[in-house]
Amino acid sequence: MPVKGAIIGFGHIAANGHIPAYRANSGIDITAVCDSHPDRKALNDRLLPGSRFYCSADDLLQKEDIDFVDVSTPPAAHGTYILKALASGRHVLSEKPLVLDTEDLLKIWKMMERSERTVVTVHNWRYSPILQKVKELVEDGATGKIRNMEYRVIRTQPSAAVEAGTAENWRLNPAVAGGGILVDHGWHAFYLVNEWAGSIPHKVECRLENRKFNNIKVEDTADVLFEYEDISARLFFTWTGQERSNSIFIQGSLGEIRVMDDTILVENESGSSRIAFAEGLSAGSHHADWYGAVLDEFISEMKDPQAAGRNFREAACCFNLLEHCKMSSSSGGAIEVTDWKDL
Repeated sequence: MPVKGAIIGFGHIAANGHIPAYRANSGIDITAVCDSHPDRKALNDRLLPGSRFYCSADDLLQKEDIDFVDVSTPPAAHGTYILKALASGRHVLSEKPLVLDTEDLLKIWKMMERSERTVVTVHNWRYSPILQKVKELVEDGATGKIRNMEYRVIRTQPSAAVEAGTAENWRLNPAVAGGGILVDHGWHAFYLVNEWAGSIPHKVECRLENRKFNNIKVEDTADVLFEYEDISARLFFTWTGQERSNSIFIQGSLGEIRVMDDTILVENESGSSRIAFAEGLSAGSHHADWYGAVLDEFISEMKDPQAAGRNFREAACCFNLLEHCKMSSSSGGAIEVTDWKDL
């Protein structure tokens, strides 16, 4: 029998990123949708015919017989809806960033333990074909022992995410988004470089600035340095570039891996190789084709107590690193990373 779920927050990410994956997964049935804007019902009726539409999450959670909730609202509302869903006995799948403040993170952690329910954040970049191949190469020892990494995301303008019924781009509102490009792209980079490093950094140095868009209240550029025990990682994100691109460089004791948007170049003692992909990392924004594996991860955590909590710990680490980046930028120097439970 399929697990039953509901979506809270029916914006572009849910409609264009999540729904195609749900429709392709016979093990999941989305039976209800909630959005505070009634005009979203027409879209819901078109994409999910037969599902029920609510303008109140409380009504949905009270009336629907569901196993999980997909929280796809703007970030500032994540904590509220995740806690409501956990309190009602439902599992939760949430867009990133999981939360914007430490209090919500700790409440979710404690409620997960009490409720025996899981919370999974959408870490979909892990499942892009290019980054799946990078993971395979790293695990197969293509570089040997990793020494240095670089991760760069270049965009030409701030990301747009207009709230339904308004003219506001919520990604540029720090109270709603939690930050600018560091939140937009840094979160994904953090769990990826940590996975390749096999650990978490012990020191962070970060500079957040506005190099071009001085009229917005969030940073348009973030320059980050992570220091691990024996690895350095430089991460750079900007909305001020001349063209869209993503690049990654991983250098180790035996060779190196370069990702140039849609191509992986490998050079080591075995020679050189080039692996081309149909689509680059900078293409699109919804990545519906990456979302199916996220659903598999989520269902696994729902059904397997041994798997439950793995993603939450990773998300808590990403939140912790975001907070340390902000603190480093404010202080103007490198800072030691403390455990997220000690924030």
